Amino acid sequence: MALSILRDVAKDIHNSVYYTVMADETTDKSNREQVVFVIRHVSEDLVPHEEFIGLYKVPTIDANTLTKTIEDCLVRMNLSLNKCRGQCYDGASNMSGSKKSVATQIADQEPRAIYTHCYGHALNLAVGDTVRQSKTMRDALDTTHEISKLLILSPKRDGLFERIKQELAPETPGFRTLCPTRWTVRTASLQSVINNYTVLQELWDECETSDSEIRARIIGVASQMQTFDYLFGVMLASTVLGLTDNLSKTLQQKSLSASEGQRLANLTLTTLEEMRSDTHYCAFWEKVNKACETLGGNEPSLPRKRKTPKRFEVGTGEGFFPSSVEEIYRPLYFEAFDLTMAAIKDRFDQPGYRVVRNVEDLLTNSSNPGSIDYTRELNDVCSFYGDDLDKDKLNVQLELLRMHFKSANKVTVELSDIITFLQQQSAAARMLFSEVTTLVKILLVIPATNATSERTFSALRRIKTYLRTTMSQARLNHLMVLHVHKDRTDNLDLKQVATEFCASRERRLCVFGAFN
Repeated sequence: MALSILRDVAKDIHNSVYYTVMADETTDKSNREQVVFVIRHVSEDLVPHEEFIGLYKVPTIDANTLTKTIEDCLVRMNLSLNKCRGQCYDGASNMSGSKKSVATQIADQEPRAIYTHCYGHALNLAVGDTVRQSKTMRDALDTTHEISKLLILSPKRDGLFERIKQELAPETPGFRTLCPTRWTVRTASLQSVINNYTVLQELWDECETSDSEIRARIIGVASQMQTFDYLFGVMLASTVLGLTDNLSKTLQQKSLSASEGQRLANLTLTTLEEMRSDTHYCAFWEKVNKACETLGGNEPSLPRKRKTPKRFEVGTGEGFFPSSVEEIYRPLYFEAFDLTMAAIKDRFDQPGYRVVRNVEDLLTNSSNPGSIDYTRELNDVCSFYGDDLDKDKLNVQLELLRMHFKSANKVTVELSDIITFLQQQSAAARMLFSEVTTLVKILLVIPATNATSERTFSALRRIKTYLRTTMSQARLNHLMVLHVHKDRTDNLDLKQVATEFCASRERRLCVFGAFN
C-alpha cells in the first residue's frame, strides 16, 4: 500500500518537472537519528504541493552523509538533480554552511538549486537575538520561566493555583507554560501571566513549604511580580512577540512561497515601525499604568539623583537626569522595537532570495501597464536559469501579459494577479504563456518554511512510541507514508493492491489466488 502511494507521488512530481528538496533531522524514541525527506512541487494548475517521501536512519548527521542520503532518495524516486530548483533546510552548519554543507554540495552539482533558510527558523533566531539583547524582556521572560517551573514541578502548587483561580477568576484562561524551544510561541504564556496576575500573587501568599530553596524562589518570584519593571517587561514582550507569533503561524502554510513569505515579513516590519512612535508609546504607557493600579503592583518612581562619576564626566556640561518616570522607560520601549526590526531584517536578508526577487520584479514590472524597464531583470533571470527559459520567447509573452492587464485597466499588477490570471486559463490557452508559466512555477516551487518536516516529526512521535521502539525502519517508513498521506490512503484500490501483492510471489498466488 505504501509503495503504491509513493509511485503516485513520484508520478505527480515527474509531471510537475521542477521540484525543491526539503530535509530535516530528529531523534526517535529508540535514540536513532532520523532524516525526513520532503519534496515540494507545483502542479499544472499552479498549486504548490509538499509531499512526504520517507525517513532515513543515518549513523551520523555530518554534511557528507546527509548529502548522500538526499542523492540516494532522489535516485529511488527516479528524479534528476538537474530539475531541482530549490533547497530548504534549517540554519545548522551541516545544512547551510558556506564550505562543505549539504546546500553547498548540492549547489555545486546544480547551481540553480537555490538554498532558502527556513523562514520559521530564521524568525525564531531573530526573536531569540532580540530577547537576549533587550534586558527588559529578558528579565521578564526569566521570571516567567521561574513561575512556570514552580507550577509544573509541584502538583500541590498546581492544584492550589486551580482552586484559587476558581474562586477569584473562574472565567479567565489557565496558566500556559513557556515553550522550551520556540521563542515565537511564548505570547500565550506571557498573556496568561497578565490574566492570572492576582491569582498568582495570592498563590505565593498561601504557599507553604519546608524546603528553604523553594521558599526562597517563591519569595523571589513574589517580590518580582510586585515591581513595576516586571509588569512593564511582560506587557512589552507580549506586544512585540505577539506580532512575531502571528507572522510565525502565517509562514507555516504549505502553499506559501518564499516571495510571499518575504512580503509578509515586510508587512510585519512596517507594523513594528509604525508602533515605534511616541503616540503608540503614550498609549502603551497608559495601559501599563492602568494595569499596575488594577493588579496592585508598586508604582514607578524616579531614582535618587546622583552626581555623575568623575570618570564619565565629559566637558563642563551637566549630566542628563530624567524629569519623569515616563522618560526612564521610553528608551526601553523603543529599544525593543529597534532590536526586533534589525534582527528580522538581518535573518531574512538571504542571498538566495535575491534571485527570487529578480524573478518577481521581472514578472511585476513587465506586466505593469506603465512604462517600467525590465531589461536588467530579464537578462539576470535568463542568465541564471539558462536553458529553462527562452529569452526571446519570454520577452514576447511578457509583452502579451502587459497588454492583457492594460486592456483590463489594471493600475498596479501584483504577483498574485498574474498567478490568478494563469490559473483561470485553460491548458491550451496557457500554452500562449508557456515561458511565463515556467517562471511562475520556479517562483512558487521555492518554499518559505520547512514546516512540513516539523509536522512529520509529530507524526513520528505518534507512530514510534516507547512500546514500538523495536520496529524496523522499513515498517516505520511504510506506516509513516500511510499516516501522512491519509487522503491517498483512503482512495487506494485495495483489490488492485491485493492482486499486486499476490502476483509478486508464485507461492502467494497459489495460496490466495486472484482478486476479482
